[in-house]
Amino acid sequence: MKKTINTLFCQAASQIHVAAFWLVSAFIVHASAVLPQVASAQELKPISIHYTVSFESEKYGNATLGRFETQLSRGKEGGYSVMSALQGQGIAAILMGSNYQESCDFSIENGRAISNNYAGGRKALEDYQVKFDWTERKINFSNGETLDMPKGYVVDNCNMFFAAALLKGEGLSEQPLYIVDGKKKRIRGYNLRSSTSELLSTNLGHLNTLKIVLERELQPERTISLWLSPENSFIPLKMEERRRKRTTTMIVDQINN
Repeated sequence: MKKTINTLFCQAASQIHVAAFWLVSAFIVHASAVLPQVASAQELKPISIHYTVSFESEKYGNATLGRFETQLSRGKEGGYSVMSALQGQGIAAILMGSNYQESCDFSIENGRAISNNYAGGRKALEDYQVKFDWTERKINFSNGETLDMPKGYVVDNCNMFFAAALLKGEGLSEQPLYIVDGKKKRIRGYNLRSSTSELLSTNLGHLNTLKIVLERELQPERTISLWLSPENSFIPLKMEERRRKRTTTMIVDQINN
């Protein structure tokens, strides 16, 4: 139970994500080809989104973990900044000890999110920091570890919600989506399994969505599903991460523009 809760943020955004997603995806949840090229398609408006986080587990049963909030604002030099927090509820709050937070900065090029830096932790964003070196195509972690960037659409746990919105469901069949997990210092790859239209029931009403299902590379039984809302700039309204013995779900309950 403790492990499940403490790793929820990084996975959901999944996690989702995410995963994916957030985010993927993405999303999470959470490819580089066939993307919008016009300037208006590359803009994101400041927004704050609140989700309720829950899970179903064969071992632990069903529970509501708490509330997740992610907030997008304009950053320096025309870029964007994201602040996210997971506030535990009930036993989750006791085990987590405090809110779990992540932050990141990214820019947009050719309709894609380009990660610059990313950090996370509990009371302060000091547990891990990640920097993206696009010249050398390296992902550098604060403990000195380094990973090579794979070929595909590379995002991080923190920005995958907005990276998914930028794609608008397009291009995912061309190349994999890769989500950088700063806490576990790893990269998870996902491929598109399906893309369908679905009417989603939420606290905001019944909304038309584009449902994207991504499957994990080498582990196709692990999936991240994203319900993207055309009415809300393709922001994910719901994210679901499925594993063999548990399912983690994030569903929107509030949007502030």
